[in-house]
Amino acid sequence: MLFLAVTLGFLVENLREHYIEHKREKQYVQSFYEDLTADELDLESNIEYLRSQVKAADSLQLLMKNVTTKQPANQIYMYLREITRSSAGLLYPNDRTIVQLRNAGGMRLIKNKSVSDSMVGYYRTVGIIQFLSENALDNKKSLREKYIPLLNAEDFDKIVDSTSRIINPPTILYLRNADPDIINSCLIEINRIKNISSTLAIRIRRLKEKASRIKDFIKQEYHLK
Repeated sequence: MLFLAVTLGFLVENLREHYIEHKREKQYVQSFYEDLTADELDLESNIEYLRSQVKAADSLQLLMKNVTTKQPANQIYMYLREITRSSAGLLYPNDRTIVQLRNAGGMRLIKNKSVSDSMVGYYRTVGIIQFLSENALDNKKSLREKYIPLLNAEDFDKIVDSTSRIINPPTILYLRNADPDIINSCLIEINRIKNISSTLAIRIRRLKEKASRIKDFIKQEYHLK
């Protein structure tokens, strides 16, 4: 009888622990689902921003070819400032769940291997995109350094308002310098920014599609509402 009582107690305790772990697992999966939902909105904003960068780069390339110091350059000033803003368009995924999982002991808490693999794969893709984004920031920094000799400081200040919004001032702006070598160096960096922005837009679009597929999968696996 004693052996039976001990065995039953052990089984009950195992069942209780299994129930608690399953409940925690579902909570983590639900949290990850919510992170993906929030990411979908942010990713779409990133895609729109990157597409605007590509358009700005295209326009800037046309404007800067054969430009002189005698031509109005308002749009050049505006596009240069727009295309080299550093913080805009950076990817900041909602990593609440993955951070909690790491602090709680890792992916072993997610018993469904397909789901845990999906989570790891998702954030691995995010990491690659963030690495490419850092490269894009380097290109922007390089362009900022190269275009300085082309611009008048007072005019450069006129194309942003008190809220740092880029505006087209009522006065006509001109380039300070139109040295062909400097223009050429700028055009190379502009082309790099355009290419990497285009690549990032494609990768982020695929990431958004991946987020949607993962949501559908875990919703079915865990019967989420």
